[in-house]
Amino acid sequence: MDQTILEGEASGDRCPITFTDPETRKCPFPVYHQLREEHPVYKDPVSGNYVLTRYEDVRKAVMNNKTLSCKTGVIQTRKSSVSDEVDRIFRETGYLPMDTLVTNDPPSHKAYRTLVDKAFTRAKVLGLEPQIEISTNELIDRFIDKPEVEFFDEFAMRLPLTVFTDILGVTDKDLDKFKRWNDLSLESSNPALDPQRELEIVPVVTELHRYLAKNVERVRETPDDSLLSTLVHAEVDGRTLDMRELISILFLLFLAGGETTANAIAGGVKLLIERPELADEIREDDAKLDAFVEETLRIMAPATVMFRRATADMEIGGVAIPEGSILETRFGAANLDPSIFPDPETVDLERPNMRSHLTFGAGIHMCIGNQLARGEMRIAFKALVTRMKNFRATRGDDSYDYTTTYVAFGLKQLWLGFDKR
Repeated sequence: MDQTILEGEASGDRCPITFTDPETRKCPFPVYHQLREEHPVYKDPVSGNYVLTRYEDVRKAVMNNKTLSCKTGVIQTRKSSVSDEVDRIFRETGYLPMDTLVTNDPPSHKAYRTLVDKAFTRAKVLGLEPQIEISTNELIDRFIDKPEVEFFDEFAMRLPLTVFTDILGVTDKDLDKFKRWNDLSLESSNPALDPQRELEIVPVVTELHRYLAKNVERVRETPDDSLLSTLVHAEVDGRTLDMRELISILFLLFLAGGETTANAIAGGVKLLIERPELADEIREDDAKLDAFVEETLRIMAPATVMFRRATADMEIGGVAIPEGSILETRFGAANLDPSIFPDPETVDLERPNMRSHLTFGAGIHMCIGNQLARGEMRIAFKALVTRMKNFRATRGDDSYDYTTTYVAFGLKQLWLGFDKR
């Protein structure tokens, strides 16, 4: 990762650093380095958001539930110039989004989290792993005899989408349909989204809403052993969730569990290309395999940012932040803070604090699907290094292309070559 200092407002000249620039989001590492060193609390001149890049600042912010709120109006229940029309479309053809988990605050957050925790128990998640192993090997079977594969679309993205169908307990494995829903749903979470584009995307999001609602009704009438059924029938304070609440939660699970897990898997394979010796190490030692999962999550940080709103005037790192300001907690930058993780860009399978990364957040908003994501990554990497060797990028620099999504970081293209073992 090139750590060249960029020219910009942070260094006193004419080109301001802004995360609204798609090129910055494609390769944020030089900007992370510069801001962490020069302006760790940086006001983005375009969005007006305060960007946090040092580990301690980011961690304190995500743990602060008193003067920082998750109800930002940036994602999920975002506000824009077309909000009234968007809300009308949601009401008439889907379900109006609401704050439940990552965009919610105590005390109502606790009730939703308690209920969802009942569905995502360790036993339930482990129960998915045999099918994840089957799906992993079926996906590998599709390309194992080819000279190269576009790994992101053919494997990295398809695996978490397949897992989501397992969560729903459906036999419909039309992954192209799920991929379309994923791509446009993720785009809809972009706080810098053009209003006209937002109007184009909403009907696709409500199409997903209707699909989810159909499956909610299915398990309401005929309960099964799926995670969806557990979620639908779970009770908190003597009641189950209504349809609007369920759709909001399921939409977040879909959004959080698809692209970010895919980015992590593809990012891990890129690390194997750059450090070929790692494949042998993680093939032969499960402890090192687990460590590789953590280092991939730390370095690649697929869920790269979350938002908070200041509910009072405050100060962070000597910078005054007025009430009402939006903060960006940049996990990707915090995970590469050398004061916490020495030699931060290097995969170190013996790193003592590797699980201290913030990719899954921290505190009451710790990602509910973190065990599932780790399991998918572990199973995927194990199968890949067991069945293949000599991972390589087959098209030079053109092998790679990165997403410009605001809230996620990672590859959206990886042309991969390998040898069968």
